[in-house]
Amino acid sequence: MAPQTQEIVITQTILTSPARVYAAFTRADGWCAWCCEQAESDAHVGGKLRIYTEGYNAYGKFTELEQDRTVAFTWDGDQEPPTLIRVLLDRQGDGTVVTFQVTGLCSEQEWSGITDTLERIWGRVLNNLKAVLETKPEA
Repeated sequence: MAPQTQEIVITQTILTSPARVYAAFTRADGWCAWCCEQAESDAHVGGKLRIYTEGYNAYGKFTELEQDRTVAFTWDGDQEPPTLIRVLLDRQGDGTVVTFQVTGLCSEQEWSGITDTLERIWGRVLNNLKAVLETKPEA
């Protein structure tokens, strides 16, 4: 079966500014606050992103950055097919609507086998991002 683009979209409203969400996806300390034990982030188009946590590593490169609006990067994790992740930030009142898109290039059969897992894992991680940003005061 020929590869085709497959996508998961998760939407989350976080009661904080787009700038704080943007920093959470572009700075190593931002990633470590909500997602992993160690991170490396060189936030410019073509810059590397590395995420480390016990039993899991992911690597990627930033593909799109628009300050406080869009972060996109490739994601090649130990336990899933390579994907492109695009995070769209939209201020609404006192909060930010985060649209988290995960796009993979693989067969429909391969994608259907991992879709539920990716939705569960990214949903849990994004809930953690929300909890961290909403309970930790802005600096």
